[in-house]
Amino acid sequence: MNTRVLSTRNVRLAAAASAVAMLALTACGSDGGSKDSAPAAKDGSSAPAASGPKVVEATNGKVTVPADVKRVVGISYATGALLDLGVQPVGTSTIDENNPMELLPSQTEAAKKIEPIGSGIEINIEKVASLKPDLIVVEGATAFDWGVKKLEGIAPTLYFGVDKPVDLLNAQEKIATAVGKEAEFKKLKSDYDAKAAKIKTDYAAKLNTVKWSVASSYGGGEFLVDTSSSWVGRVLKDAGATFSQASTDPAEHEVTYSTEKLDVLADADVILVPRMAATGEVPQDTKDLDKQPSWKNLKAVQANKVLPITYATTDRYGTSIDVLNQIETILKGL
Repeated sequence: MNTRVLSTRNVRLAAAASAVAMLALTACGSDGGSKDSAPAAKDGSSAPAASGPKVVEATNGKVTVPADVKRVVGISYATGALLDLGVQPVGTSTIDENNPMELLPSQTEAAKKIEPIGSGIEINIEKVASLKPDLIVVEGATAFDWGVKKLEGIAPTLYFGVDKPVDLLNAQEKIATAVGKEAEFKKLKSDYDAKAAKIKTDYAAKLNTVKWSVASSYGGGEFLVDTSSSWVGRVLKDAGATFSQASTDPAEHEVTYSTEKLDVLADADVILVPRMAATGEVPQDTKDLDKQPSWKNLKAVQANKVLPITYATTDRYGTSIDVLNQIETILKGL
């Protein structure tokens, strides 16, 4: 078996984009004062004025962020993190079902008004420049070239490289500091912590006896098992969940097995499978696991406890709170 740093869905997205080899340099459309700017102010602003420049430490070093940041471009996961904080970017990576960011229902309408600047690592540099950003925020896998140097030539750029799921959660606090949304971040984190603690107390008996796992597949005769340090695994752990043996070891956040090894899930009472936020469907390759005889013999399958969960790659506090709500609903039905 082998381990993977990112979810296969995200690797495929970026790998396809990397075939381009360099960032796209196509000419672009509107200027920074377009109608697609945030509706809260005529100049497109959505973040409040800061008292002065700030130094924020990111993967690309210590970055001086100017005071009174108003126009922010979010790339990859960064857009969801910004929307969580009440900041509407003036530019974003294309938002569709193949994009690694998954938005909450309350964010989808606002997101439609954001100017697209490319998909994956195919970033239209001239388009970004035309939006005249005060700040560019990138959250993306360290395995890929996000063209940070080129972006730094346009505006101060915060690049948060992602090696493991918790990196995204930690980056959201730094993003909040950069855009003057510390109070909003503090509330998000407080709401998350309070919800997790309540679930841990209210459902202690079930959490102590029910073993959880998270599984998915992208075909090719393989499937993935998420561990307690994975996207959803981290949330389950905060809520006090007990994990199946295959999901216990947190050294890697997901482990890939041959479908001949489906019996590693034999002790799981509940198996969570991903449901795409954009479509509301479980991906077909994961559905196809039920074609395997050994899958049908699993305890969770026979008990009808293979359950879909939205935001299986939860990357920030907004979606993590939603995952907690879903976990609570499942616990009520056990």
